[in-house]
Amino acid sequence: MSSATKISKALTSSGVRLPPLPTIRDLVKLYQLRAIKQLSQNFLMDERLTDKIVRAAGNIRDHYVLEVGPGPGGITRSIIRQSPRHLVVVEKDRRFMPTMEMLAEVTQPFMRMDIVQGDILNYRTEDAFPDCPRHDWMDKDRAPVHLIGNLPFAISTRLLINWLRDMSLRTGAWSYGRASLTLTFQKEVAERIVAPILSDQRCRLSVMNQIWSSPDLRFMISGRAFVPKPEVDVGVVTIVPLRTPLTQVHFDTVEKVIRHIFSMRQKYCRRGVSNLYPPAVREELTELTFKRAEVDPLARSFQLSVAECLRIVEVYDDLVRQHPEIACYNYRAPKVKGTALGSDEQDSETER
Repeated sequence: MSSATKISKALTSSGVRLPPLPTIRDLVKLYQLRAIKQLSQNFLMDERLTDKIVRAAGNIRDHYVLEVGPGPGGITRSIIRQSPRHLVVVEKDRRFMPTMEMLAEVTQPFMRMDIVQGDILNYRTEDAFPDCPRHDWMDKDRAPVHLIGNLPFAISTRLLINWLRDMSLRTGAWSYGRASLTLTFQKEVAERIVAPILSDQRCRLSVMNQIWSSPDLRFMISGRAFVPKPEVDVGVVTIVPLRTPLTQVHFDTVEKVIRHIFSMRQKYCRRGVSNLYPPAVREELTELTFKRAEVDPLARSFQLSVAECLRIVEVYDDLVRQHPEIACYNYRAPKVKGTALGSDEQDSETER
């Protein structure tokens, strides 16, 4: 009789308590699993902490859960113990497939668990749960869909921005309704996500999150809890979509303007905003933007409220409608002889 079969027979009738399994440390040794630095892998071994992360997601019993980067399966086990209806794990590293397959076999009697080997950046989350009913966005109760994960540091900000875009468009995981996020980030990134006005950590990520969601920094985890130990501590953040977002302007326009506002964080916000416009009309349109938005052009970006940032966004959006040619201007693009415009597709700002 296989070990998985023995484990399966030992399951309780309710399916909420797993019998003894090989520990995560044992599995790491058994399969000689070493964290790969290029994939930003850090394993969380402490069951108390993985349980705490899953509890931060709220009630997931009989719900639908997508776990990002399960690795050797620490958080996966904590999720399973809460008995979701359907669990999908997306893991890029094929070395973890045996541990995931063992868990899938164990859970087969009482829940569905799907394993996807692939890159979460390319995964179509709208296809994860074919049996999940769609919920109206304005319903008081959120959709029973949760994204949970110990994110690789290298892609965490990029992934979050992608998800915020999906959230704004109500696509991907948010095609089911107001799905929630429970994720780990480097301490500094976690603090940026929730940073209020005037905070030293206030940045583009703060404003973008607070336009479409209600982020909450739930708790910190010491870097010593991870293997290998990262150089920083880790924050656990929950992100719940707002029923009514703070703007109706398209995400791409909002992101572009907020990125420019924070591109020169210690200078007057006028400097960053001015770079939205071609040199020939820069002074005129920058002055007009701040006048219409009723925002102090000499304020620093971290001194602006979400509402003030959005007033700048809305004025820019109106000006683009009046002057469509400025939409594709990119001040970082190579100068092309005979034109004052560059391609916005070549723009690459820092994550901050």
